[in-house]
Amino acid sequence: MRISIDLGNLNYQRETSRLTRLFYEEDEVVFDQQEAAAIYITLRLTGQGENSVCARAELYDKQSGARYVSEHRRSVTPPGETALKKRSKQAVLWVLHDVLEQLSGEHQPWGILTGVRPMKVVHNMIEAGKSAAHIRSELQEQYLISPERIDLLLEIADVQLLTMPDLYQIDKQVSLYIGIPFCPTHCAYCTFPAYSMEDKATYAPSFLDALEREFARVGAFLHEYSIPVTSVYLGGGTPTSLQAPELTRVFEALYRHIPDADKWREFSVEAGRPDTITPERVEVMRKYGVNRISVNPQTFKAETLKTIGRGHTPNIVDKRFHLVKAAGFENINMDMILGLPGESVADVRHTRDRIEALMPDSVTVHTMSFKRTSDVTKEKDAYDIPHTQAVRQMMQETSAWARGLGYHPYYVYRQKDILGNLENVGYAQRGKDSIYNIAIMEERQTIIGLGGGASTKLYKKGEFLGHIYNAKEPKAYVDSVDHTTDKKLNKLRELFTETAMPRS
Repeated sequence: MRISIDLGNLNYQRETSRLTRLFYEEDEVVFDQQEAAAIYITLRLTGQGENSVCARAELYDKQSGARYVSEHRRSVTPPGETALKKRSKQAVLWVLHDVLEQLSGEHQPWGILTGVRPMKVVHNMIEAGKSAAHIRSELQEQYLISPERIDLLLEIADVQLLTMPDLYQIDKQVSLYIGIPFCPTHCAYCTFPAYSMEDKATYAPSFLDALEREFARVGAFLHEYSIPVTSVYLGGGTPTSLQAPELTRVFEALYRHIPDADKWREFSVEAGRPDTITPERVEVMRKYGVNRISVNPQTFKAETLKTIGRGHTPNIVDKRFHLVKAAGFENINMDMILGLPGESVADVRHTRDRIEALMPDSVTVHTMSFKRTSDVTKEKDAYDIPHTQAVRQMMQETSAWARGLGYHPYYVYRQKDILGNLENVGYAQRGKDSIYNIAIMEERQTIIGLGGGASTKLYKKGEFLGHIYNAKEPKAYVDSVDHTTDKKLNKLRELFTETAMPRS
């Protein structure tokens, strides 16, 4: 079926197409092709003033002859061009959602909310002094978010403020993300830097040299401006692609240059690939104070692991988990992905059973998303992707399962082109919430990225100020790190000169 949208002079093709496909994922969305379409939608702004904007949608279904109309007005506060543009787009999406819901009888769980961080909306309203009742009403009436998702957001907000009572004040601190851009294999769904082990063998010495130079310069800045470090996260790629002596070198350089390690609230390592976890690497992580580690199965179905390019078997996951547990790690996370190619609801139940037998301290539940440069996106027809209704059942059952085991949700984020218009949720046992995950997802502090493919994200009082990207490819990172660090430090000095007093 072809659905045609007439936007007039509105420039919302990407947003309206994405929302329409959430209702009709297997159909074609086109623009201004009324004669060739089975469904024709007209979207207009019918009134724009200084303090309000009004949108109107008309939908005609040729097959049934039915017509659906929706109008919606929303206030523009505070007045201004930026707010007017934002509210105008929201009003258009609101009426589009309304007529599509009238036609299909379905409601999207996140309504018109397209951002990847829905918690930001909630925290902004909490910080502004809004009551839970006001927040609930606005999320439902203005964003059309379902009551179940609103409950989730409000619950997570309470948990995050209990875990980090100073969440709204940590913009005077930073967290560090360290990217190790090597992996044993490249997963079909992944777009993170993941260069081969052959690349690692070639570039590891020069990469580690460049990384230590970056540590030294950023550490000197943090010391000079007396900026506390909230948390440190070693990700990738797969950090445990490094051999034990290479990991040792990274940790020694980190402690040598980054100040006040005894005050970091959390030191995490994403040892996500079980096939890279060895006793030697585990010993190094324990020796250097890592207190949170991820051992990620993604699925316990062997066939799926082969399909997506993972280099381990289900039994290896169990063995590596027990190795890490025996070493004394008290905060172990496991990731699982819903909607993997070829997987059924029964397959996800099997994965949950295997995770339950291990009882990690936290479980991060991802929903498959079609990232622009991933293999599963570029070759989508080659993969058997579960239908929306199946993926939503997977999420509903998994949420109930996690809560039944005593896990609570502590962070949520979404991705563009995520299956079922769903979300990713981190669940944890009490006291095991990840500080870094909360800090980065709620965008309440600057994250300084070091290493291959790392992104520095600059924030001031919740306001996003910009990105600075390190090169992804190892040789490019080595060649450009000094120039990129210059740029990064200049921006950081501008940001923190106003809020921190340099040491004498």
